Amino acid sequence: MKAVTWFPDGVRGRHVLLGLAAFFGVVFLVNGVFLYYALSTFGGGDTSDPYRKGLHYNDTIAEAAREAERGWDGRLTYYVSGRLVLTLTDKHGQPVSGLHFTGVAGWAPTDREDRSTSFHEFGTGTYVAELKLAPGQWVIQLQSNELSGAGDPTYRLKQRVLVPETS
Repeated sequence: MKAVTWFPDGVRGRHVLLGLAAFFGVVFLVNGVFLYYALSTFGGGDTSDPYRKGLHYNDTIAEAAREAERGWDGRLTYYVSGRLVLTLTDKHGQPVSGLHFTGVAGWAPTDREDRSTSFHEFGTGTYVAELKLAPGQWVIQLQSNELSGAGDPTYRLKQRVLVPETS
């Protein structure tokens, strides 16, 4: 019985060339698939224009210091009925009223589901926005429309909110 071999005349240069081309072709194909899914599922950024914000980082720190000096405390609550409620108090526990807020609710894994909203004052120090969110973890960012003497928003808040499954 005679043994069957793949290359009865031996391995030639064209066999090596075809083998290398096939190997690297498969590598490039798999990398292309991975690259497509990586770029189409998550942009990778938490903020728009991070370079410019990085250039003004000292201004951001100064703004945070002014905000901490005010001592305002904001509590954000989401109700399954589709209502976001912000309760804002000063450092003495008194409600802060008379502000107008705009906000963005973003689903944590992607920015495709971002939704803008505006808050209206429901009671003294209580601000409400009507916004129906799907179950999952959301990042709520809000800021006041009123500007401080330095030209910054009077108050900013960024908080994660977990919206439970409804049965």
